[in-house]
Amino acid sequence: MGDSTAIWFVREVGEEFHIIDYYENSGEGLRHYMKVLKDKGYIYGDHWGPHDIDNREFGADAKSRRELAREGYEIDGQKYSMIFKVVPKVGVDTGIESVREILSNCVFDEEKCSEGISHLESYRKEWDDKRGCWKDKPLHDFTSHGADGFRYFAVAKNNRKAVGAFFF
Repeated sequence: MGDSTAIWFVREVGEEFHIIDYYENSGEGLRHYMKVLKDKGYIYGDHWGPHDIDNREFGADAKSRRELAREGYEIDGQKYSMIFKVVPKVGVDTGIESVREILSNCVFDEEKCSEGISHLESYRKEWDDKRGCWKDKPLHDFTSHGADGFRYFAVAKNNRKAVGAFFF
């Protein structure tokens, strides 16, 4: 529960991907994020999660977040549930290349996505002071979750027809 979760809201329109909203928070459980989705009022297609969405939670009768989402929670007096698809697990470099390939087809809502856009613009490799060169992996900092979430979107887009919300 202590890790950040980044959610990109994406709508597919012809050949374009309209990135219509972004939400990020940390220290909250799945129920919180499901309430955020409900409160946004969007009509969703698919919900995609990272490979670790199937990891078991210690405090939840050893159920995964995917199972908990499927079972649902009572939110504002109504049962709210969702079914997740899992983004294929590929290397970071492959995912970054996927982002490069689709970025020109993305149209961002600059107001609603300002935080996420900032994370994408600031995402960078890690510098190795000892060797005096860039490492082969991205720097893990405040930009990581938003950038990783967008990377997962890029990887998943080849495997779906409807576009929904992406949790990372």
